[in-house]
Amino acid sequence: MEPIKFTISDVQTALGIPSSPAVEGENPLFHTVETDSRTMDTKGLFVALEGENFDGHSFIPALLEKGVKGFVVSKTFVSSMPSDTAALIEKHKPAIFAMENTVKALGKLARYQRMRSSAKVVAVTGSNGKTSTRKMLAGIFSRAFTTLCTRGNLNNEIGLPLTLLQLSDEHDWAVVEMGMNHFGEIERLSNIAVPDIALITNTSGAHLEGLKDVEGVAGAKAEIFRHMNRNGTAVLPAFDPRVDILEKEARGNPAIGKIVYFGKERGQDGIIAESERIEKDGLVFTIRLSPEDTLDVRLNSPAPFMVNNALAACTASLAAGIDTGDIKAGLEAFTPVNGRMNVTRMEGGITLIDDTYNANPASMKAAIETLKTLAGRGESIAVLGDMFELGDKSASFHEEIGRLAAETGVSKLYCHGDLACQMIKGAEDSGLSRKNTLLGSKENIGKAIALRVPENPVWVLVKGSRSMKMEEVIDIIKTFLAKEGSGN
Repeated sequence: MEPIKFTISDVQTALGIPSSPAVEGENPLFHTVETDSRTMDTKGLFVALEGENFDGHSFIPALLEKGVKGFVVSKTFVSSMPSDTAALIEKHKPAIFAMENTVKALGKLARYQRMRSSAKVVAVTGSNGKTSTRKMLAGIFSRAFTTLCTRGNLNNEIGLPLTLLQLSDEHDWAVVEMGMNHFGEIERLSNIAVPDIALITNTSGAHLEGLKDVEGVAGAKAEIFRHMNRNGTAVLPAFDPRVDILEKEARGNPAIGKIVYFGKERGQDGIIAESERIEKDGLVFTIRLSPEDTLDVRLNSPAPFMVNNALAACTASLAAGIDTGDIKAGLEAFTPVNGRMNVTRMEGGITLIDDTYNANPASMKAAIETLKTLAGRGESIAVLGDMFELGDKSASFHEEIGRLAAETGVSKLYCHGDLACQMIKGAEDSGLSRKNTLLGSKENIGKAIALRVPENPVWVLVKGSRSMKMEEVIDIIKTFLAKEGSGN
């Protein structure tokens, strides 16, 4: 499906400024809005973004020669452009839209696209589980409606607009994800997306460098409710310790017509799960929709915390009027996102839990508890890397995770990173023997796991913050196992 096209007039309306210089002849029709010069064709409008290591304005001369007819640029570029670039602009006479900030301009274009589209929007944010919940929602909504979904991890002030700019006349819904590090980010994304349904999965100690404490996290996540569409629905986690903060923000917006809840601890006020059990690396449970109605589901993930993600997706889907048959089918077709609780059985009796995509204290705790649940009385190894953006309490958070690992009963704790020693300290202070801990490089950790004597099956969890690239440990394990299997 092709996105709704932009005329010069559309761009002027979206940005609130005329083009300069004046466009001669036929009014260009922009089929797409692009930020990547490598993939755009001559029918696109190019938005020149600037980052720490790149400047989109540097690609403008080549795009002019290629035949691109429209550019959104910074005012600074216009006032200081090289003479040869000015000559090319004079020669080709494209439409130039000069803005103070091209990232904000991208958001304005996306908001314009969203508001003129007939599609509705469901938006997801939260400290943990937002990507998995978004994927569940996409699977459900796509069964009932023509649905546009966030691709990959496009959930910031660039990624979200790029998703919404793909809206076509055929789309009924868009399912989008919103990420953040600081106050104000979710509000800006909400103002672009104008959600009809806004869902918060949970709040916890993530991004504390910018938000100071968990109450700040909750307040920042609740910004999603500030720019809801008329008669919107807010979906809240009933079990969250800070649900009152979320609820207060939602009730403060008169555009929100309904607040609904999901979770295990609010009884009849929300959708809950019952009779959970693990079967063959999956979760089987019952969703209680009301005192009279239930829905039996099998989820393709063994992680207990995925149940709340499923409840969140179910609640938002019901708010959109989707029937329970499509909800069940969508949930049961869900497969975990790469690096998020992916279970793989390997050689040497190793069952690997790949949860390497990211980490914060709450997700670390949930992953360790899942490891121990799945391993039962068998051997379990937690391979943990540093967690980032935790502010001045970072060392104590890492020590707490080490204590949790020991108290949960993991067999061994292998750690890598600048703060790994704090996790080891916490574990050893809580009774985990020193012979069962390892502080080392990814190479040493991977080798220690792959070359262990495979007398008994072992479950291995690998997890850390994104920039720790803990998936490299998994690659090392696979390499050593392959060498052993080949006899080299």
